[in-house]
Amino acid sequence: MLIFFQELCLQLFLWLLQLIDGLMDIFSAIAGVTNVRVNGQSVNIIEYLAGNSTVGTIFWCIFILAVGLTCIFTIVGLVKNMIANNRNISSIVGKFFLALLGTMAMLAVVFLGILIANALLQLLARIFRLDGSTKLSNALFNACVGDWINGYNINKINVSDLSVSDIFGTYKSALFGVWPTSWKCNGMVNPNTFMYLPALISSIALGIALIIAVLNLAKRIYEIIYLYFCMPVSMSTLPLDDGARFKNWREQFVTKIILAYGAVLSVNVFVLLLPLIQQMSIPNLGSFGNAIFTIFMIVGGAMVIPAGQTLFARLFGTADDMHASGGWLRSAYYGGRVVGAMTIGLAAKGVKGIYHAVRHHKESNNGGKSGGDSSADNGEDEKYSDDGSADTSATEGGGE
Repeated sequence: MLIFFQELCLQLFLWLLQLIDGLMDIFSAIAGVTNVRVNGQSVNIIEYLAGNSTVGTIFWCIFILAVGLTCIFTIVGLVKNMIANNRNISSIVGKFFLALLGTMAMLAVVFLGILIANALLQLLARIFRLDGSTKLSNALFNACVGDWINGYNINKINVSDLSVSDIFGTYKSALFGVWPTSWKCNGMVNPNTFMYLPALISSIALGIALIIAVLNLAKRIYEIIYLYFCMPVSMSTLPLDDGARFKNWREQFVTKIILAYGAVLSVNVFVLLLPLIQQMSIPNLGSFGNAIFTIFMIVGGAMVIPAGQTLFARLFGTADDMHASGGWLRSAYYGGRVVGAMTIGLAAKGVKGIYHAVRHHKESNNGGKSGGDSSADNGEDEKYSDDGSADTSATEGGGE
């Protein structure tokens, strides 16, 4: 029975590792480290969306609208200056032309910034792979192996292509070869030293962390295109507020561009330190205690993956609108609790209503008996009232 349980745990672990590999491929594509294919061409996802003809047409329509807004804001600025007389008219008119020319200049800066940012991001990803480090699934598997046997190591395998029998080998059996008794240890790792609990917990935690990171990066792509459309409008307010709105747009755009750096850096740091964590142990602590230590270190490192996006953005910009630690998941969780409580409350009220309806129906069917009882009760009440009245009269008479 123990051998069947070990095989089941390893199979679940392998499935989770395959999920992690798929999430890592999605992560690399959305972050801009690897390209995606569109109509048979390999393109960067942000560069393709920003340079799409439909997106460009919408941008120029918004630019024409922004030119009209710039004229309106210039007139408003001149009227305010006539009242307050705190600015020079030539400076307001100069800001009008600066807004028009600045929009064209910022268009080139935006595309150039995206190209440079993607190139540096791909270079950053290559830097962490100069030592020939393995994939994230292989690194996590190596951290939970325990002991390699028969000359195997992590550099000679690809976990995604292996099965349970390839890793653990075969086992001795009894009862006509049906019931397993012990492992033959002719596979790649020792089944008796494999850390099953750390493997399952760490892979689940890592999968959740990658899902949150991928969702934040997907949100980042939409936000970059959104800010790209808003750029002419933010420049149109230049004659009115001397560039205050454009400053806010610039900070937000820079934050969204560098957000992917924090995600890629945190993932690569986790992959880099994971094999080193596996080699650590606490003296005078048993195997179970060291397994818990490994779980804490792996899960803590997995939590850095989504949190690294916020940390990096706060170092170079503003990240107050981010919920990289899974805030929306917590909101959904607590929202689900509220909905569940409301559902239970409504169900309880419904059951209570049905109970009262059934009780009223039974009482109506037994109307004669209930009427007699009620008449008797009324008679007793009247008798009690008469007696009380007599007693009261007697008392009042005696008092007189």
